[in-house]
Amino acid sequence: MATTTLEAPSNGILEAQGAQLEAPTNGIYNTLVQSLNLSDQSFQMIQGVLPVQSNAEGLYNYFDGIPPQSVGVLYEGNPLNNLSGNYATMLSKTEDTNTFLYKIAFGNFMNVNNWIGGSVGVNPRYTPEFAELQRRVNNGSTATIHFDSQTCNSNIEQSWAKSNGSSGVGFWGKKYNSVSEQLNQVASANRITVDMHFNKFAFLDVRAGGWFYSGYFTDMYKNPDQFQEASDWNNLFGPEGSLQRVTNQSLIVSGYTITVRSWATYSESEFKKIQKSTETNVWPFYTSGSSSSATSSYKHNEDKSISVTITSQPGDLQILGMGVIPTDRAVVGGSANHLAKAPSRLI
Repeated sequence: MATTTLEAPSNGILEAQGAQLEAPTNGIYNTLVQSLNLSDQSFQMIQGVLPVQSNAEGLYNYFDGIPPQSVGVLYEGNPLNNLSGNYATMLSKTEDTNTFLYKIAFGNFMNVNNWIGGSVGVNPRYTPEFAELQRRVNNGSTATIHFDSQTCNSNIEQSWAKSNGSSGVGFWGKKYNSVSEQLNQVASANRITVDMHFNKFAFLDVRAGGWFYSGYFTDMYKNPDQFQEASDWNNLFGPEGSLQRVTNQSLIVSGYTITVRSWATYSESEFKKIQKSTETNVWPFYTSGSSSSATSSYKHNEDKSISVTITSQPGDLQILGMGVIPTDRAVVGGSANHLAKAPSRLI
């Protein structure tokens, strides 16, 4: 179990004041990549409003999401575009439903045991199972990481996405009007430091559960004529299709302390406004939502800067990032094995 000490908008549009956070967001991304020995050719940082999970549904629903082309994502709930939904569309658009592959795929998809709670199409199962995820993370590594916006590397031109257009847009709050636009502008225009300590973390492979049959998926990808209409294949796999990328790994943390400091100057009234606002979440770790078990404490420092310390206890799992792979590479490179285990496996 290694220990390392290293230095280092969900709508797809950065608001005018939030655009100033583009460079430090890129810097945080590069810092995590370097400090945790990740790859900027596949890693995506997660800024989650509801990221702390004590059950499987929340984690699996995020695993199921189709990642946008961005090094950072603001995650607020169940993804609208997901693998299981696209897979259901594929089943409904298949030309010949009498084939061996289709019958297996349809049977697996309709098996209530492959869905948490037993409702087909809702809360898909993924592997590893939740208890195994907890075990692997709790046996993982410890990390202490420092970020400084004045010295960070904010260049993401060589990364897989070359964009952070889906990241959060505000400093004091996930939305541009949370607390106030003026306070967000002040924070964004000044020095920011972040000190992170992860009690345990692991970067783990994740796979779709028994509802997903890789043989059928691969066959449909490689043979567009299997669809009822040519447009059906394009709507999924074409250049503008809904299934451009999939997730195959997840960076999960169990127990952490994160201190974010805005080195701008704040008056006492501004501090109280930030401290008391029910909308306040702190870039880049939006964790104070009502469903989150993470806690935040605010300090007005002697130099009038503000520090916020966010804490999560060991045992609850928080997603801080995902591994992203293009769908064509997942299929052609490994017959969709990046997406699922054995075709008939149930979890």
